[in-house]
Amino acid sequence: MKKIPSEIEKTFKSIRKEQQGCVELKIIKNSYCVRRATSIWDKKLKKVRKITEHLGVIALDGTFKRKVPRRGIHETTREIFEYGNGLLAHYMLKDVEEILSRSTPYSTELVTYAVIKAIDPKPIRLLSSRWEKLYLSKEMDVSLSPRNISSVLSRVGAEVSLWYELFSKLMGEGDIILYDLTAVLTYSETIKTAEKGRNRDHSYLNQIGVVLAFSTSTGLPVGVEVFPGSMRDIATIRDFRKRFPKKDFGFISDKGFSSYTLLDDLREDMTHYVVPLKKNSVYMDPRWLRWKGPFVYRGRHVLWAKKKSDYGITYFFDDPKVRGDQETALLKSVKKGTITLEKFEEKRKLAGIIGIISDLDRNGEDVYDLYKSREDVELAFDALNNAIDSDKTYLRTEEGVRGYYFVSFIALRVYFSILRRLREKELTSKISVEEVMFELSKVMKIREKNGKEYFAKIPKKARKIMELFPEVFYT
Repeated sequence: MKKIPSEIEKTFKSIRKEQQGCVELKIIKNSYCVRRATSIWDKKLKKVRKITEHLGVIALDGTFKRKVPRRGIHETTREIFEYGNGLLAHYMLKDVEEILSRSTPYSTELVTYAVIKAIDPKPIRLLSSRWEKLYLSKEMDVSLSPRNISSVLSRVGAEVSLWYELFSKLMGEGDIILYDLTAVLTYSETIKTAEKGRNRDHSYLNQIGVVLAFSTSTGLPVGVEVFPGSMRDIATIRDFRKRFPKKDFGFISDKGFSSYTLLDDLREDMTHYVVPLKKNSVYMDPRWLRWKGPFVYRGRHVLWAKKKSDYGITYFFDDPKVRGDQETALLKSVKKGTITLEKFEEKRKLAGIIGIISDLDRNGEDVYDLYKSREDVELAFDALNNAIDSDKTYLRTEEGVRGYYFVSFIALRVYFSILRRLREKELTSKISVEEVMFELSKVMKIREKNGKEYFAKIPKKARKIMELFPEVFYT
């Protein structure tokens, strides 16, 4: 070995005192390397073999640079999957899956995509990665590649008969259907149904219309359709109704659908209807009414009456709380000078009065409940826009967009199935559907390399949620 610089030699001597065993200095590629040397007996070679461990390098100025230990990632052979959320979502789609399996070869892709959308909405390019985290991925063989899913959405979007066969089977006999339309922005210039139109925010943009139909008997969505963005609401209900192969159902709509021409069509088609009246309707005349008495709705007493009209029966409801709010609003308008006292006296006659026209002859409380249940449609659109993350789309084809909302509709069935159970247990003020899915994601299943499976420790809150669905987790 060539002569060692004094600074390096001094440092090396210091290192030898600190380190145990045989420490040596070796020049490798002009670097002064410090190594620990030891020896072992090699049984195979039947001789002593030297083993060295690199400790670091001494710089020319005598600085010792210790070897930085490698921090490798130690992988386990076991796999850990989210179990509870996937099991619940899939269970809630058993009826849809059974119908689709007899109607289309893409039932597995549709159900799988809907499960992911209900649990944790992801863009198409991330579906496969999200699916791998679920234990369901070990039980269902499906391709979620962007190319395959895009193809499936386009094919399903073109199969109109498939849609309405499913919708009709999800509806009950004589079901009353809630119905509403919302505008959805689209950023694709190749979709023919995307037309300029004003949405509820008064924005004049490229948009498509998405219709949701909701069952009052099951509390679940039973239909969806995509219409041109500029199509009027009343036109959509006519078109939607004509496409159903099953006709024994009815519609509950909002004030935007108060069209007497539409009522004529519904009567001719023997379709039931529950339609609220506008304040200026000729049928909104509460004179000579004989009030039948009050009922309680959400802690408030509501007075009701009914009388026959050209379109069936007109129901009147007098809500004191609503009346007080509306009279207060009218008085503010008088103070601002936007209406006169004479106009105030005229308008206050109908303050708090809700008019509903229907071909159904029922108790007033039942009709009021039917009308108020349309709030579920508004909740469904909120879930569609937020929880299910379908408020806008970048898909490039009309068929692809239709397929996308078909999957979103299926995912909504999961959302409202869970919500229905929370309502039954009176827990909606304490826990949301999103929280149910989040807590159940903590129910993990572990799979060892040898195939052995077992559950990780289940958190207390997750176990309580599991108890809300005994048919899913305890059968």
